[in-house]
Amino acid sequence: MLQGLRLLLWPFSLLYGLIMAFRNRLFDAGWLPATAFPLPVISIGNITVGGTGKTPLTELLLHLLSDRYSCATLSRGYGRATKGFRLADAGDTALSIGDEPRQLQLKFPRLRVVVAEKRVEGMQALLRLPQPPQVVVLDDAFQHRYVKAGLSILVVDYHRPLWKDHCFPAGNLREGFTGRKRADLVVVNKCPPDLTLEEADEIARRLKLRAQQRLFFATIAYLPPRPLREQGAHAVLDEQLPPPGEELLVLAGIARPEPFFQKMEAYGRPLRKLIFPDHHAFNAKDLAQIRKALQSDSKGRSLMLTTEKDAVRLAAIPEIDSDLLGRIWYQPIRLQILFDQQKIFENLILSYVEQDQGNG
Repeated sequence: MLQGLRLLLWPFSLLYGLIMAFRNRLFDAGWLPATAFPLPVISIGNITVGGTGKTPLTELLLHLLSDRYSCATLSRGYGRATKGFRLADAGDTALSIGDEPRQLQLKFPRLRVVVAEKRVEGMQALLRLPQPPQVVVLDDAFQHRYVKAGLSILVVDYHRPLWKDHCFPAGNLREGFTGRKRADLVVVNKCPPDLTLEEADEIARRLKLRAQQRLFFATIAYLPPRPLREQGAHAVLDEQLPPPGEELLVLAGIARPEPFFQKMEAYGRPLRKLIFPDHHAFNAKDLAQIRKALQSDSKGRSLMLTTEKDAVRLAAIPEIDSDLLGRIWYQPIRLQILFDQQKIFENLILSYVEQDQGNG
């Protein structure tokens, strides 16, 4: 049935792909304007719809750059309840700036976090600040070409090869496979940590990148879980886990929750899953459902584990209390470049920022 639906949608995918290809030609020819700004601008984005791991890559860049430079991130702020340009401050939550910008704000206190639907206006507002940033990272901006990026990084999901997919709506691509050639760096993310060089070579052959493009492979590493009440602080998950054989409550509202659930299975308990849509705006009704699931009963449930993105949205619910905050734990993640290429990747980023003090 699914295959039949994809065949039915194929003409629309063909039309969509042609429209996106024509749009890219207009940018390439200068018929659509791409505004350059006098500072290093790094774009991180994808071609596949949702869940490729852009945020962990953004965090990797910020860990590298934020101690050396005054940095800012600029994104649309998907899922927020506000509109227009917004420079985040201490009073903001996931509701006002979006879950991913809020996550970055919590991890990088010195970071300027900005959301704006129109990226050019966002950049102009950043540069009008009394102390403008020295580096701007554009999140989810591979198709947002009105701001000219000096360095473009494309994130590809290992589990969803571009060459096997099609344009939306029959497939999951935002634009055609040829779009990959616009990137300066390509990161194949979510690889198994034991990815072999032979398989990496096969992926490189399938991608058929240009000679000047650089290809890297990355995996997602899981850090120790932390309680939501102490978000950003060190904590240890200990006896609070239910006894072996009893259910562990887990919650996910992200694009591709399967790797998270697989990680949770490593605790050796059967999982009771609460699944919500990607970027779901949690409310009091959802909170009541979580409270009910966490009630002490014969199953011995005492805590819930969730993703880091879900944690920042759960923390924004006005009705959440201290007790519940202490019983909800989240799973931080970190991106690691494979094959001992991390230092090479970092040096490429630093070299661009040091040398390109303006991408015009």
